[in-house]
Amino acid sequence: MFSISGLRGIVDKDLTPEIIFNYAAVFGKYLNPGKIIIGRDARKSGKIFRRAVIQGLNSAGCTVIDLGIVPTPTVLFMVRKLKAHGGIAITASHNPVQWNALKFISQKGQFLDQREFKTFSKYLLRKMTIKQREKKTDKIRLFPNGVDNHIKKIISTLKPGVKRFKVGVDGVNGAGSIGLPRVLEEMGCKVYRLNCKFRPDFPRKPEPTPENIRGLCQFIKEKKLDMGFACDPDCDRLSIVDENGRAIGEENTLVLATDFILNKIKGNVVTNLSTSALMNYITKKYDCKLYRTKVGEANVVSKMRKTSAIIGGEGNGGVIYPEINFTRDALVGAALIVKLLDERNKKISEILATYPGYYMIKKKIKISKERFEKRKENIIKVFKGRLNFLDGLRITTKDYWLHIRPSKTEPLIRIIGEARNKKQIEEYIKKIRDILK
Repeated sequence: MFSISGLRGIVDKDLTPEIIFNYAAVFGKYLNPGKIIIGRDARKSGKIFRRAVIQGLNSAGCTVIDLGIVPTPTVLFMVRKLKAHGGIAITASHNPVQWNALKFISQKGQFLDQREFKTFSKYLLRKMTIKQREKKTDKIRLFPNGVDNHIKKIISTLKPGVKRFKVGVDGVNGAGSIGLPRVLEEMGCKVYRLNCKFRPDFPRKPEPTPENIRGLCQFIKEKKLDMGFACDPDCDRLSIVDENGRAIGEENTLVLATDFILNKIKGNVVTNLSTSALMNYITKKYDCKLYRTKVGEANVVSKMRKTSAIIGGEGNGGVIYPEINFTRDALVGAALIVKLLDERNKKISEILATYPGYYMIKKKIKISKERFEKRKENIIKVFKGRLNFLDGLRITTKDYWLHIRPSKTEPLIRIIGEARNKKQIEEYIKKIRDILK
C-alpha cells in the first residue's frame, strides 16, 4: 500500500529489500542528493530494510545519518535539528509484526503533505528504473544521540514541576522503550517499566487500545501507581491508564493535552473527522476554533500550518504540539499530561469526571473500498443527519456521529461512532456492519 501515510505492506509478500531499495533511491533523488536522517523501530525486518534504505539513498548520492532504533517523532525532530534534506522512518507503526513500512519525511521535519506526495508519486513513476544495488562506498554516519536531543527539547520547553508521580510505562518492546520512560524521569516521575526492552516481537497487540493494554492496567493496580502510559511500536501514539488501573481510551490523550495547552494560551486547534466530540467541548470551553480534516497525520499537520494552530492531533492517541515537534509524539503527550496533573493537583479520573460523558465504538470490517462505495447510499437512507464526504462518509446529528471510511494503512473499512447513549451507538454500529456485509 502506497499512500500519503507511506509505503506499507507484509514483509516478503508485499515488501522486499529490492522494493525498499528502489523507493529509498527514488526518494533520495527526489530530495536532491543531500543529508538524510533515518531511524527504525525494533521489528526483526527492520535490520534488513535499514540496509536496503541506506544502499538506496547512497545510490542516489545521499549521505545517511542513522539514529538507530528510535521513536518515529525523534526522526522528524532530528531532520529539523540537523538541518537535513529529509528523512525516512522504517516502521509499520501500529500494524502487526509481519508488516513494515517506510514513512517519508520532508525538509520541514514533517511527513509529506498532499502536494509533496503527489509530486513524489509522479517522480516515482518516471524514475523506477534505477539500477539495483549499484556498488558504491557507503556514506553513513551513526548518530546515537537523537533521543537525547529530543528529550532535551521537551524538558527545556515544558519545564518539569515538582510533584514526584509514580508512573507505569508499557513500551510494547518497541522504539519508545527507552525514550518514553526517560522523558518521564526527566519530568520528575518515578518510572516502573513493563515491556520496555527492544525486542523483534511484540508482547501484546501493537495498538495501545484499552483491550490491548490490560497488562498495564493490572500493573498499575498491583504497584499502586498514579498513572500509566502505553505506546505503539514506533511511539507516536499514547494511551493513558488512570490511578484505578482503568484504561481511559486513547481518544482522551489529545483531549487532556488540549485542555492543558488552551488553559495556558488560546488559539486554533486541529483534529480529524474520527476524533471525539470532547474536542468540541474543550475548544468551546476556551472559546477557541476547532478545525477537522481527513484522517491522517499529514492532513492534520497541513491544516495546523494553514491555521497557525497551537495544538492538534488525532484521536488514536496522537498529540501534535508544534512548539516541540510537527508530528504525533508520545513523548510530548506524556510530558503534557504529567504537567496537567501537577498544575491542577488532581487525579486523571477527577479531571475526566468534569467532562461530559461520551461512549465511542471503533470497529473494522474486511471488505473492499469498492463494496463500501456501492453500499454508501444504503447507509445514508437509514441515518439522517449532516453529511460530510471529505473522507469516506461522516454523519453528524445533535445526539451522535458516525464515520465510515476506507483505511489508508490496512485493506479494510473502519467504522467509528460516538454518542452520549451507549446502547444507541452500539445499535447504530451494528446496523452499519449489517448494511456493508
